[in-house]
Amino acid sequence: MAYDRYLAVCRPLRYPTIMTQRLCSILMSLCWVFGFLSYSVSTVQLSQLPFCGPNTIDHFLCDMDPLMALSCAPAPVTETVFYVLSSLIIILTLLYILGSYTVLLITVLKVPSAAGRQKAFSTCGSHLTVVCLFFGALLAMYVSPTADNPPEIQKIMTLFYSVVTPFLNPLIYSLRNKEMKAALKKVLRIQ
Repeated sequence: MAYDRYLAVCRPLRYPTIMTQRLCSILMSLCWVFGFLSYSVSTVQLSQLPFCGPNTIDHFLCDMDPLMALSCAPAPVTETVFYVLSSLIIILTLLYILGSYTVLLITVLKVPSAAGRQKAFSTCGSHLTVVCLFFGALLAMYVSPTADNPPEIQKIMTLFYSVVTPFLNPLIYSLRNKEMKAALKKVLRIQ
């Protein structure tokens, strides 16, 4: 999506010829394949660990930390590999998105009219808000050391990036719509 916004603002005349259905499908497929492949190493390592005792996951989704907590033996190598891979994926993705928005910001600041700048910022502002919410939670959960955090804190952080951010996503994007803004103002005045 960051690349799409970059093309829409920085290369508007070439956008239809560059962002074709084929390129969109390739980008989407690469994201899916890379996502599955990147966690296959950690999953294979996790499957090699011995599990004994109560096999109840103290979490609302099957995440690596709760699964590693069920292991009977310490797994520092598996933990390290998981956190290194997670950190690389999250940080590199975030750097790519921020890099495209930096180029986009430089381009937008060169736009001579204030109305043009406003339109470009409104196009990207909603996406950047969602990106910040999502990646903020991911960075707190997977890049910062969370081993000492109580399971309740980890559950709240996971809930935030897996439920709250996707829930807010349509609301944030719909605030660009004039009718939605008017309806929201009307509701807020009534209550």
